[in-house]
Amino acid sequence: MITIGIVGHGANKFTPKAEATAKKLIRTILTSKENVTLCSGHSPVGGIDIWAEEIAIELRMKTDIKAPIQHTWDGEYGYKARNLDIADCSDEIHVILVKDYPPDYKGTRFNQCYHCAKHPEMKSKHVKSGGCWTGWKAAEMGKQLSFHVIKNE
Repeated sequence: MITIGIVGHGANKFTPKAEATAKKLIRTILTSKENVTLCSGHSPVGGIDIWAEEIAIELRMKTDIKAPIQHTWDGEYGYKARNLDIADCSDEIHVILVKDYPPDYKGTRFNQCYHCAKHPEMKSKHVKSGGCWTGWKAAEMGKQLSFHVIKNE
């Protein structure tokens, strides 16, 4: 049995083509090994977490979903605690990101991912994501970390 963590950007950071690419990648990751359990975070903004859950359910896989109770960083069971649980429960973790913002993106923009800026070994530039924080925490715990950067077109 292996637990694969899948985290990444919310739905509003993907163009339709990039979303389709992300879903195909999630399916490939989840079917790459036998006896897989998905661990993810049930993000309230949709995207990678929710798509991974939907695909795991479709594939009749086990899931270990770490949904936040409070939608704050430090809440009773907010994003920080949820993300640490994802890092801890995963044998390997995949962070799925977009390289750049979609043209119609209305949210806050960052020039770089400040989580990855602290890691000179990270060569792929991408939009900032809390999924990166989770991935780096998993790496600190000795877990296998993989980044997947998708270009919005």
